[in-house]
Amino acid sequence: MKTNKFITWLGGVVLIIVVSVGCKDELEDTTFFTSDEMTVIQTLESNPETFSSYIEILEKTDLYNAFKSYGNYTCFVPTNEAVKAFLMEKFNVESVSAITNPEDIEFLKIVVKFQTIPSGRGTSGFVEGRLVDTTYTGDYLTTSFLKGGGIANVEINRTVGLVAYDIRATNGLIHATNGVLDPYIDPVPAVMEKAGNHTIFVEALKQTGYYEKFSVIFNEFGSKNNFTILAESDEVYAQEGIHSFDDLVTRFSPNDSDFTNPENDLNRFVAYHATQNFLYSRNFPEDAFVNTVLERNAWKSFKTDTELRINETETGEDDTWTSLIISESNFPAKNGVYHTVNKLFTIFTPKPKHIIFDVVSDQPEYQSRLIRAGSNVPSTSWEFIRWFPEGNKRYLQQSNRINLNNNILDVGGYSWIEFDTPVLPKGKYEMLISSNGGNKARGIFQVYWDGEPIGSLYDLTINTAGKGFPDEALMESRGWRHGYKCITNNAGATQYDAAGASRFIITRELLCPEQKRHVIRLEAVKAGGSPIDYIEWIPVVENGPADDSECYND
Repeated sequence: MKTNKFITWLGGVVLIIVVSVGCKDELEDTTFFTSDEMTVIQTLESNPETFSSYIEILEKTDLYNAFKSYGNYTCFVPTNEAVKAFLMEKFNVESVSAITNPEDIEFLKIVVKFQTIPSGRGTSGFVEGRLVDTTYTGDYLTTSFLKGGGIANVEINRTVGLVAYDIRATNGLIHATNGVLDPYIDPVPAVMEKAGNHTIFVEALKQTGYYEKFSVIFNEFGSKNNFTILAESDEVYAQEGIHSFDDLVTRFSPNDSDFTNPENDLNRFVAYHATQNFLYSRNFPEDAFVNTVLERNAWKSFKTDTELRINETETGEDDTWTSLIISESNFPAKNGVYHTVNKLFTIFTPKPKHIIFDVVSDQPEYQSRLIRAGSNVPSTSWEFIRWFPEGNKRYLQQSNRINLNNNILDVGGYSWIEFDTPVLPKGKYEMLISSNGGNKARGIFQVYWDGEPIGSLYDLTINTAGKGFPDEALMESRGWRHGYKCITNNAGATQYDAAGASRFIITRELLCPEQKRHVIRLEAVKAGGSPIDYIEWIPVVENGPADDSECYND
């Protein structure tokens, strides 16, 4: 493999820690005022020499009173000097009072909302990547330590630094910044093009039609798109002897110039570089597949203690995996994020592996926080979930739930519900499903796979004795298995010890002759509640399935 100077996902964290220990943080011993008696507004007003200009912006945009009220805000507040520079750059004026155009005032309102998070986020929670919660514009802010350890070197959105931090008020936290954060306006391809480091890949996006597709911010259902794009920079292409778009064509599609055709090899190559999952570097799964825009294909994501490995060989003997150049990755846009890969990123065909599909956490709407726990929404709010008859349903998430990621899809009373599965590598699998069962108010379902019924009825009314719990052999003979010992709630209770969290064996031999997504449907024989947790596929090996009771990642 060609070498490249890159910091992998955890390697970057290690570097941060080393620098933090070895260097003094310039802000470490600085004392800033704090008060448990003042609101955000009162706190800012008590320091006019630093924040008076931002106060003027809040007044101009009619947001002043919002920060006097009850709440828990995180406010990234630019200093007077930062506001002055911003006004001159954006509006060619020197004061907030000089802005009178309604459109400019509306833009300022977006600026304020973009710099405010509706929850308290101190610097102790800053990581290399996106912050947990979205701003009031529905976007994620990023924090980065690539310039070195310590809060003095942190950058917000890779552009703005801190001059003070963790200033506490009665209704939130204030972080003072040396610049104004520009709201995301451009989609991912436009952000890449303006940066100017991926000109060959951007041209490939345009020629194949994906530039336009990946520039769509809202989908047909009205939900926000969130694309993650892995792209080779011009420098990485040069290492492969590719110095122009024509060279890229010669490598992948020398005899077919119909680049917009989905069957064209260059088109497939570009489509494989994107997913609709929202993934900053730290959000890549530890050991799982990530669906791509290229139908029937996925990335294989695996994290070691020091590296993010994408598409690692099954044996681990050949050094063929790809990673991210972290210093050239995690660049946000209005509808996603892009990263730079460290080598040519070609289509990978994986072997069968154990896949566990969290029907909530693996949905893009969950990952981008478009749908939050407890919110009742119609099926049209989800791209890959459907049910009938239509009605608003919700997912529940609490730390005391003994469920994967502590959540379930709280649905019931439907005739059927169906899911688009992740891409499954071709092979033979056992398929199991876990819901909260053992309750007479639950439903009984026939499971369908790509429109065909499979397995026996999934009966969620069967109680502990009916399953044979806790006798593993008796449960197996009746089509049930314990839940996992590694799936626990905040009190340490495990699925393995909960009869209601047992897994139902839908089928012991599911043949998938090609790599692709599938559709799994639960059709009600008896209507009732069905709090669905996860569905899984375990490869059938020569000696039968291994003992998986300890943990699904084993």
